[in-house]
Amino acid sequence: MAADYSGKATCIALTLRKTETMDETYDMVIIGGGPAGYVAALRGRQLGLSVVLMDKERIGGVCLNRGCIPTKAILSDMEGVLWTRRAVREQILDREPIVDFARVMHRKNTVVEKMVSNLERHLTATGVRTLKARAKVLDQGVVATDQGDSIRGNNVLIASGSRSWTPPIQGADSPGVVGTRQVLDLDRIPERLVIIGGGMIGQEFAAIFSSMGCRVTVLETLDRILNPVDKEIARKYMSLLPGRGITTHVGARVERIEKVRDGLRIVYEKKSKESIAEADLVLMATGRRPFFEDSGIAESGIELDKGAIRVDPFLRTSVEGIYAAGDVVGKNMLAHVASYHGEIVAENIAGRNREAHDDLVPACVFTMPQIAWVGLTEEQAVESGRPFRTSTFSLAANGKAMAMGEARGWLKLIEDTETGRLIGAHFMGPSVSELVAEMTLAIRKGMSAADIADTIHPHPTISEALREAALGLLDGPVHAASRTKTFKGT
Repeated sequence: MAADYSGKATCIALTLRKTETMDETYDMVIIGGGPAGYVAALRGRQLGLSVVLMDKERIGGVCLNRGCIPTKAILSDMEGVLWTRRAVREQILDREPIVDFARVMHRKNTVVEKMVSNLERHLTATGVRTLKARAKVLDQGVVATDQGDSIRGNNVLIASGSRSWTPPIQGADSPGVVGTRQVLDLDRIPERLVIIGGGMIGQEFAAIFSSMGCRVTVLETLDRILNPVDKEIARKYMSLLPGRGITTHVGARVERIEKVRDGLRIVYEKKSKESIAEADLVLMATGRRPFFEDSGIAESGIELDKGAIRVDPFLRTSVEGIYAAGDVVGKNMLAHVASYHGEIVAENIAGRNREAHDDLVPACVFTMPQIAWVGLTEEQAVESGRPFRTSTFSLAANGKAMAMGEARGWLKLIEDTETGRLIGAHFMGPSVSELVAEMTLAIRKGMSAADIADTIHPHPTISEALREAALGLLDGPVHAASRTKTFKGT
C-alpha cells in the first residue's frame, strides 16, 4: 500500500488519429491515468489509435505511486529483516538487524520513481501524448481541462479511480491521524501504531510496521479480520499475529479519537464495554470508494449504481460513447481488474466486441505470510446450497516451505461434487500469490482435481503443495495426510 490510497486520479487519455493538435476530434478521451487509463491508452496505440493521456498528478495512479508498488518495495525489505532475525535465532548471524527507516523509504521512492519514469517513456515512445491536467466531461464527446482546453472525442473513458473512505469518527481529523497517503511519507517509525480497519490494506500495513518493531493494534468493526478471505484461512492467519507483535480486536467500534499529552487515545466499544487503545500514530484503513467527483458525471446524465458507475458487459455507460473502467465501476477494486478493463474498452472502441468476464478474479494480501484466493470461499459454497468437498494441505509437509523456514501455511481447494469441477482455491504461505493464477485458469476452464494432480509440478516448490491438495480430493496426498470435509448441500 502506499501513501493515501485516496488518490483522486482525475486524468484523461485521449486517442488521436492524424494530428497532435488539441483542436481535433479524437477517437477516445480517457479520464484517469491509473492502470485502467494508461493500459487503455497503450492498447489503443497497439490497435492504431492515437492517444493523449492526462492526469492531475503523475501517470500510474494510486497503485504505482501510492499503493501496490511502494508498499511491496517496503514489504520486500521487511521480509529480509524477518529472515535475518530468524538467522540470529538459529545462530547463523550474530546480531539483530537495525532498520534504517530513512533508507527503506528512500529505496521505496527510488523504485516508484523508476517505474513511473519508465512508464512515461513507454507512453511517449508508443505515441501517447501526456498532459498534466484535471478533466471534466462537459457534454457527450467533449471534455474540458483546468488549463482551459476543450477536447473533443468520439468516445470517452472514465477511469478516475477511487479514494479512501473515513467513517464519521469524532477526532478523525486530529493531528497524528493519517491516511495511507501520509503514512508512507513518515520520517520515523512510530513506537505505537493503531490501525482502524482489519481488511487487506490494514493487514498489509500491520505487517510492515510490526516487522519494524512497532507495537501495532488493529481495531476491526466486524467480527473477523480480512472479511473477503475464506474464514478458515483468515482465522489461521489471525492466530499468527500475536507472535508478530500485532494485537487485534474484532467487533470493536471506534467511537472517538482524543489527543493526550503523550499521543492519542482511541476509545472503542467492544461487547457493550468501552475500551481504550493508545498510540503515537493512528492509521485510517477503512476502505475505498469510487471517485468521480468533479469529472462531470452528474451533468452528463450517466447512471450510477450504489455509488459506482453503472456499465454493461462491454463497459459502456448509460450515455452513448462514454465508457467506465476500473475502480469507478465499483465491482472489483483491484489494479489487475482495472488493467483488464482498460484493454477491453480500447478494443471495443477499435471495433472489437469484447465482453468483460470479471466474475472470477484472483486476489492477494501481501502480508507475511501471503494470502491469495480465487473463486468461492467455503462460506459462499455453503450459501449456494451445492454439494462440495474441501481438501486442506499443510505446508509443514512441503520441502520448499521447510527449507525456507516458513512452513506455517495451508492450501485449500474446494470441489463441486456434482460436476467434479474446482470452484475455489485459498492459500496462505510464502509466495502463494504466485500460485493463484494457475488456479484462476483451472477454475475458469472447468478443470477438476484430477487435472491438477495429473500435471507435473516442479520440485522443490510451494506449487507441489497445490498438487498434494488436489490429491486430497482423490485418493489422498502422497507425502502427508490432508484434511477433507464434505458438505452434502441443501
